[in-house]
Amino acid sequence: MHPPSPLTPWSRQPPPPSSAGAQAHLVLDVKRHWLGFMLAMITPKIILNGYQMLGRWGLNTIPLPPGQYHVHVHLPYFLPAQIGPADLTVWLQPGMALEVEYRAPMWAYSRGALGPAPQPWNGKGFIIALLAIPGGLVLLLMLIVVAVLSLG
Repeated sequence: MHPPSPLTPWSRQPPPPSSAGAQAHLVLDVKRHWLGFMLAMITPKIILNGYQMLGRWGLNTIPLPPGQYHVHVHLPYFLPAQIGPADLTVWLQPGMALEVEYRAPMWAYSRGALGPAPQPWNGKGFIIALLAIPGGLVLLLMLIVVAVLSLG
């Protein structure tokens, strides 16, 4: 079990609104790793309380009335149907601009990371292993070739 998380601006209930009609802003920074350059062709899906919003890579500033919001971000794809799904519940107070960051995973079958910046690159360990194993095999093959050529 994880210890209880400390109260932060995005996880605690706001005080009652002091002024009617004051807006809040959710500033969502949607990022992808440079190794995932192919993800640039996919438009991120941002869903707030079940309603899809227009999303894009980079900063998305969404004006909202104060209150509680369930934020869901993912990248639509063929297999799997969603790359990097991530969820977060936030409380927006009147006049508040809450900044959160979404990072798409480096491996398509990993979850995305959504929360205060900086977020981790999920799937990085798998990608490192995916690159290191063939690299090690190529190095081993080169050592065998050099040893055979030096003996002959």
